Amino acid sequence: MTEQGIDKASSFEAARARLLALAYRMLGSRAEAEDVVQDVWLKWHLADTQAVQTPAAWLTTITTRAAIDRLRHAQRERASQATGWLPEPWLDEVAPSAEELALRAADMSYGVMLLLEHLKPDERAAFVLHEAFDCDYAEIASILERTPAACRQIVHRAKARLRRAGAPLERPDPAVHGRIVERLRVALEAQDRAGLLRLFSDAPEVMSDAPLRVSPNAERDAPRNAPLSAPLNLPLGAPVPAPASEPLHSGEPATAGWVDTVAALALQANNAEVVSMEGAVCIALLCEGDVVGVIDVLTDGATDASAKIVALRIVTRTERLRAANRMLGREAVRQLLARIQQRSGFSTAVSRDFPVDVYA
Repeated sequence: MTEQGIDKASSFEAARARLLALAYRMLGSRAEAEDVVQDVWLKWHLADTQAVQTPAAWLTTITTRAAIDRLRHAQRERASQATGWLPEPWLDEVAPSAEELALRAADMSYGVMLLLEHLKPDERAAFVLHEAFDCDYAEIASILERTPAACRQIVHRAKARLRRAGAPLERPDPAVHGRIVERLRVALEAQDRAGLLRLFSDAPEVMSDAPLRVSPNAERDAPRNAPLSAPLNLPLGAPVPAPASEPLHSGEPATAGWVDTVAALALQANNAEVVSMEGAVCIALLCEGDVVGVIDVLTDGATDASAKIVALRIVTRTERLRAANRMLGREAVRQLLARIQQRSGFSTAVSRDFPVDVYA
């Protein structure tokens, strides 16, 4: 390899984690972000970089423009889908990788990620670069080929659109948020319907990346590990409170039917675990050790015990959970236990449930 080639490789590797985090923030998909970064590497590898004074700036510019192009195409596809679209969950690693650290440095809540879909690609790029990557308007102007004043206006307009869409631009108190997510997990595992109702506002939004296919009588009829495939007349994918046709128990409101949907979804998994996603806790649903759903919670912002859940975002598509399973799934746990066994000589085994059983 030539000296120039070595410089190219080292320069790219130094920026790779940041580029991946930027592309993910733009696209909401780790797989698409990895594709963009791979394309950028090919362009960097083939480019005449003798005149490039700041490789990181060059790579950031190419990554942003490639992500904008891909986002324009992706938004057309997402708009044509019969079901909704949610960003891919990016669960935080216990021992964070370079990509994980870059993502944390570009901290942006899952709720904001979702509402970035309201922005045009150029608005999204300017907002992400300014808010998540601390780029000044001169840098953004160079990337987007606009004037700094125009970029300032784009970011201002993007913030206004996000506020109108209800974006939670400020993160909730972590302790309060963590307690309410843990209470939700406990209520789901206990199938405590009354407890669930107490956690939610009167008309919460329930969003999913696919129609939730759970039997209306799943609590009584479904085997515990049944696949999420029995029909349910609940077309999720847009913010909809899912009303029941009639109260299921005397004295309960007719609009509480969505509770049974969420409870039945959790029932058909083995475990509900609290995990960290982009710096905030959420719930991972696991079936036989693999992640089959991720539930993100949005609260009303109250900072005491009166806090209520105002929205749930539920991701269940297999392709959207691949990254989560690579980090948290059964095979990842099996590999971890194998390494522990090699180092310690202890006997380890993975049970059908999650977490794993470790016999020493």
